[in-house]
Amino acid sequence: MRFTLSASTLAVLVACGVATPSWAQSQQGADAASPRLDVITVTSQRRETGLQDTSVAVMALTGENLEKDRIFSFEDVARQATSLSFTALSPLDQEFNIRGITNTRLDSPSADQSIGIFVDDVYVGRSGLFNFDLFDIERVEVIRGPQGVLLGRNVVGGALSIITARPDNEFGGSLAVSYGNFDELVIRGHVTGPITESLSGRLSFQKRNRDGFNEDILNDRDLDDIDSIQFRGQLLWEPVDSDFSARLIFDYTDDESNGFHSVAINGPGDGQGPWSAAREAIGEILGRPLDIREGLPEHPLYSGETEETPQQLQREAFGLTLKLQKGLGDVAVVQSVTGYRHGEAFNLYDQTGIGPNNGFGVISPTLFRFPVNEDEEIDQFTQELRIVSEIGDSPFDWIVGGYFQTDSVDKIDRFWAEVPAPIPTLSGESQWNNSADNTSYAAFAQIGYRPIEPIRIVAGVRYSRDKKEGTVTGLAVETGDAFNPDDTVALTPLAATFMEGESFTTDYEDSWSEVTPQATLEYTPSENVFLYFTYSRGYKGGGFEDDPANAAAAQASYDPETVRNLEFGGKFDFFDNRVRLNLALFKLDYNDLQVTQTDDGCLCNITDNAADAEIIGSEAELQVAVTENLRIWSSSTYLDTEYIDFIDSNGLDNSGNFLQRTPKYQYNVGAELTTGLGGWEDALSFRVNYSHQGRMFWAPDNAQVEDAFGLLDANVVLSPPDMPWRISAYGKNLTDELYRSNIIAFFGDEVSRLGAPRTYGVEVAVDF
Repeated sequence: MRFTLSASTLAVLVACGVATPSWAQSQQGADAASPRLDVITVTSQRRETGLQDTSVAVMALTGENLEKDRIFSFEDVARQATSLSFTALSPLDQEFNIRGITNTRLDSPSADQSIGIFVDDVYVGRSGLFNFDLFDIERVEVIRGPQGVLLGRNVVGGALSIITARPDNEFGGSLAVSYGNFDELVIRGHVTGPITESLSGRLSFQKRNRDGFNEDILNDRDLDDIDSIQFRGQLLWEPVDSDFSARLIFDYTDDESNGFHSVAINGPGDGQGPWSAAREAIGEILGRPLDIREGLPEHPLYSGETEETPQQLQREAFGLTLKLQKGLGDVAVVQSVTGYRHGEAFNLYDQTGIGPNNGFGVISPTLFRFPVNEDEEIDQFTQELRIVSEIGDSPFDWIVGGYFQTDSVDKIDRFWAEVPAPIPTLSGESQWNNSADNTSYAAFAQIGYRPIEPIRIVAGVRYSRDKKEGTVTGLAVETGDAFNPDDTVALTPLAATFMEGESFTTDYEDSWSEVTPQATLEYTPSENVFLYFTYSRGYKGGGFEDDPANAAAAQASYDPETVRNLEFGGKFDFFDNRVRLNLALFKLDYNDLQVTQTDDGCLCNITDNAADAEIIGSEAELQVAVTENLRIWSSSTYLDTEYIDFIDSNGLDNSGNFLQRTPKYQYNVGAELTTGLGGWEDALSFRVNYSHQGRMFWAPDNAQVEDAFGLLDANVVLSPPDMPWRISAYGKNLTDELYRSNIIAFFGDEVSRLGAPRTYGVEVAVDF
């Protein structure tokens, strides 16, 4: 029944997309001057292929459209991409969800991502620490479904692949300045061109400053503000009369802010939580309700310090990538991708957003404050070597290669709590110092065979092995607080074992390996129809807890997760390439799905392996060139998911529940119209995009819900022909929709992080 439901949904999408409109019927056989959709090249299968000839569900966002839609972040990408959604506990704990699979709060030094992030083919292991704005980008590929063979690192849910703009052998560049509400100032640009006959370069930069969307009224500071600078330098060497090339890329990012806003909203259960009640009481004192974007985060006074530490976020990272390519005659091409990345981050936030020292004298026995501090440093080295066959007259094509990655991650977590009532385990300071060394390597091969012209059979396999080892110290730094100075019980989750000044130090180590095959049947009955059927497996290694309660918990690893995927897809171009329809129907069977939840009994995160999970879904993407000056597009996703035999660490049976942080449906619609202005032909364009996300459960118990919401974005661009300048006006979330990007359920409250409000502004840009 569940499979039939999704199949029926797909059938409706096919019917809607394939139905021939009257205008299209009249245009069949039109000449070459008729409007056509662009041909997009992708590299998701480690060779350049057309998007419509690639047997992977992939969506490509071009650099031009990234700029038009002011897509800076991965959260912005999620508004545009089919089956992709985004949540985040903090900027260091970003959670990407593709087809129901998400890396929820897996931030321990040994954790892997369910959704892989790749920048110029280099895997980024710590997505929050290496996050940067998307500036001067050629395209972003959103690859859906497990990628167990070719995509560098083995990933179970899918991947985001960012391809930066390459150096050009002709001189050129751009400069753009924009100003918007919240005093947002963005200055970005690039310059590129030849240095010698064989050497070219490119320098790109972006400076972005913005006041906060939210306000800390206790300390008179903005929250969720931005102060960042980034640049990227490249050299591309292509010797004359040679099939060798070398591309060197260096990128740097530095950003800081006052941290993010947490607001307590009373949950759906009986009674009221302590933090939402305190907010209501302060509102009565002020004579007005606290605005949902007002908070009172408290700053901790850590042991040995004389001043409180303000809430803040600081990140600095750089990366170095070397891409080499050399032809082997007419047989193949050798490709080498070497990457090194280093990053450091300091993140301090008040989880509840309000505490007993709120400045208004509002206090209750359970109104405790609970700031969290993360201090992290990582070094990552990756090396991939591929040999990719040339496509010639032979019916065979192939790819073979190997992959190596090593990470060194040092992470300090500090928990600090203060509670008015003498409640054991809720006062004091605890600290974890966790250092991990993670090593991964893999060998992979894929072969394609075309027995007859319309049919191609592809088979591949990958062997992956992960080893993770490290040392963790858990320390009860200080027991007691200003309210309970004589409390001798350590702060949770160390409370069950340790007293003040006591600690444990232990080593941990484990390794895992997996073989992940993939087989695909491709059928191309005509140049405008491409069908494929794929069986694939994906794998993600196990790991260890971030803040274990004792040595035994520190040494106990959670298991890897694996997935089996069956997928049928079709890609269609109609009416002289004026209409494009891409469809996918898939069924994912997960084993040992890794799920991290916050346990409000110990105020800690606990990772469980759900015994199984099942996901069935359908996707559709439609683009239409209505006229030369009008383009419309839409995409949709429908998912039917459930946990199977999942009893979590608290003994709660989540079997049969819908997967966490997974919208049941999503859709996106948009249009772009270009018209003349006065004597300027095609000088004015209007672009609008609406994205809608269905109802979503925040946790496996399905107790907390995010209602459906939609976001409307638009821009207007004036770009006169034969002129080097353009002016645009933009707006995002124009209806000022209130939505949440994260919640944590604490004692009857939903401690929430809010999405961005309405933003708007203007930009002036010059090309040269």
